[in-house]
Amino acid sequence: MERFGLYQKIENIIIDCLELGTLAALTAKDKKCVIVSKLKMQIEVAKRLTRLMWELKIITDKKYLLLSEKIIQISKMASGWIKYLNK
Repeated sequence: MERFGLYQKIENIIIDCLELGTLAALTAKDKKCVIVSKLKMQIEVAKRLTRLMWELKIITDKKYLLLSEKIIQISKMASGWIKYLNK
């Protein structure tokens, strides 16, 4: 039963990331950095929870590798966005 709580938590975080990314895209440049920083933090939480699910054997190695690869790509994009905004 607990694993479903983790699934739900990760799902909610991913939805939050989608909302933050959309909000940042539609916000004035001078205010984007704060929003993208929040996005980066949520991505890091998703990364940690995914690893926890793998460590607890809730998800398979294959699924973990696939998810973590995608989360890392998203994290790199958010980091690049922050770097661009801080020029």
